[in-house]
Amino acid sequence: MKKSRILYLCLFISALIFAYFNGGKIPYMMLYSVMLLPVVSLAYMTLIYLRFKYGQELDKKFVTKGDRINFIFNINNEDFFIYPYIKVSFYGSQTIFENQVQVENFSLTPFSGRNYSFELKCNYRGNYEVGVNSIELDDFFGLFKFRYNIFEPKYVTVYPRIVYLEKFRLKTDYMSEAHSMLNSRDEDMTTISDVRKYQYGDNLKRIHWKLTARAQELMVKKFQSTSESNTLLLLDLRKNYYTPGENIIIEDKLIEAAVAVLYYCLSKWIPVTLAFFSGRLQCIHAKNHQMFNEIYEVLAKIKFSDDVPVKDLLEIYTSSALRSTSVILFTSNLDYELYSQLHKTLNFGYDISLVYISPEKITGTKNIDTENIMDSLPEIGINCYKIDLDDDIKTILEC
Repeated sequence: MKKSRILYLCLFISALIFAYFNGGKIPYMMLYSVMLLPVVSLAYMTLIYLRFKYGQELDKKFVTKGDRINFIFNINNEDFFIYPYIKVSFYGSQTIFENQVQVENFSLTPFSGRNYSFELKCNYRGNYEVGVNSIELDDFFGLFKFRYNIFEPKYVTVYPRIVYLEKFRLKTDYMSEAHSMLNSRDEDMTTISDVRKYQYGDNLKRIHWKLTARAQELMVKKFQSTSESNTLLLLDLRKNYYTPGENIIIEDKLIEAAVAVLYYCLSKWIPVTLAFFSGRLQCIHAKNHQMFNEIYEVLAKIKFSDDVPVKDLLEIYTSSALRSTSVILFTSNLDYELYSQLHKTLNFGYDISLVYISPEKITGTKNIDTENIMDSLPEIGINCYKIDLDDDIKTILEC
């Protein structure tokens, strides 16, 4: 466009000089034609901008990582004149849907239209804008560009994949639900911690008769276990200084690992507290697998945007938690400051596990400090899981 404007300016100056030195009908006709050219072109593009119509449609709004969605876009010319140059840009073309949608350039003849259909694979969890980002309209001479921004994009929520773990090392000795039912001495019979639907084999003495009458189905009381202690899951939401596409890959791996451990704990009736900093300190408590979906929904949409070091989060939560608490920390940022806080927390009597998502595939080099820390942590009694971006989470976490 810059070259076109320079060329027009040269043409205008030439016409002006020609008319000035020669005069006559033809020179002045040429001068006036050149002068009117941008006015006519601007009016023409304004009409196109006001008249063109487009539509877009998304077949799914909620999917799981690895699923595919279908996106349809159309633009139509309902007039008898040509739409010269149209450029359509799409959301996600540089990140989640890289190489799946491309910028489209085309023209529209009178009373015609264009339809585009894309099948997009959702490779990473998160809440994403989908569809048309902008439509640019250029005139015939390249003097003007009209940009139509889409202020109401479509959205798709990609839920993280659930990795089902058969085992995971937790040092805290939790009792199974079945054992708790058989051994009431380890329960505070005055405190009800949860109520659930009746299952085959449940003790009839535990039926909650009043709630059963209201719900019209058998409901069973679960009492607070005197030996029960929480598992604290700390999630590091700091954004790394990589490209947006690279950050999405790291964040997806981190959330997937957290979901795997979370599901394992809740399926084993191990109470958990998920803590993270997202604008403010937040924590979510869950006691069984029936409460999993609440946290799963949060983890699907949570954004990595804060600058609070996870070591501060670890210090805040472990300063008030019970010493019997088992702490599992998920991070992709490992340094000596975090190592020092982990060592301090361990000395306070906590059982600690570290799940570290390594960005080595992105950086292309090994971080010597990180390697030294990972070698030192097991020696002081901290379980370490190093997960590379290509690693199978189930294999690493079950070892």
